[in-house]
Amino acid sequence: MAWKLFGSKKPAGETATRLADGVRQTILRSLGIHSIPMMPQAAQQAFQLATNPNAEAHDYIEVIEADEGLSARVLKIANSVFYDRGGGSRTIADAVNVVGISELRGLLNATALANVFPLRHPMRRQLWAHDVATAITARLLSRSLLPSCTDQAFLAGLMHDIGKLLLLQRHTDTYDKLVKRGIADGIESIKAEALEYPFDHTEVGHLIGERWNFSADLINVISNHHQSWDKVPQQSLTAIVKASNIVTHVLGLTGANDSPAMRRIYEPLLPEAWDFLGVSSSLQRSLSEEVRTCFDREFELFSSWGSG
Repeated sequence: MAWKLFGSKKPAGETATRLADGVRQTILRSLGIHSIPMMPQAAQQAFQLATNPNAEAHDYIEVIEADEGLSARVLKIANSVFYDRGGGSRTIADAVNVVGISELRGLLNATALANVFPLRHPMRRQLWAHDVATAITARLLSRSLLPSCTDQAFLAGLMHDIGKLLLLQRHTDTYDKLVKRGIADGIESIKAEALEYPFDHTEVGHLIGERWNFSADLINVISNHHQSWDKVPQQSLTAIVKASNIVTHVLGLTGANDSPAMRRIYEPLLPEAWDFLGVSSSLQRSLSEEVRTCFDREFELFSSWGSG
């Protein structure tokens, strides 16, 4: 998908329905009229660069060199066991060459999201871990099943639950309790939210996407990844992220304490996801193994990057 996240021309047919005014006002009354701030400048800059398919190495070098903290992180990553080839990276140009543009896109997206709606709370870390796992899974599934979405799949996976981040930040105790109650009752988070609110995290995320001028395809992912499959377009980014969300929970990738309970909730949903994507039984097994291998290799990298 060769279009930018902000202020760009959308492909034909890529539109996002505007959030209903009644839902919008209800969310703002509940969370606060000023609950959605302007997008942080650093995050916007990172997203713009990471989602620009025409960005070249010198663009990354310029942005990274202008931020001392970012420079230190990039050099640390480039010289880590994950990337180091024995020569060592002394300059940002060296580091960008070692890490590569493709990986830098994901890293910049991850560090940007990690600082959106910050909160020191165990559930915030759990949400972050799930977002990273879904992003890694979405990128891999997209490469195999829908290559045209690969450029956006990682970002969409990271952002799919952004509404949960705001709900947790604004209603920390209430949201923490309702999520735990939902897990105990064996229901998805969106159904648990319906017991407490007249809206859900997909609608909160939709509002954030409108306020921050996200592209139509990204808003659609945020808004529709819990819709039934008959409402999800075939060969779409939404289909990839919806399936990745399910796969991530079923595989228990993050190793969280609630992973077994989440697996029981999502496992019955997996066959329909594979069927919708047209994945054969043999390919299901190989993709699941590849997802787990990729996650084991990359999760610590993205987690450490995002957590400072």
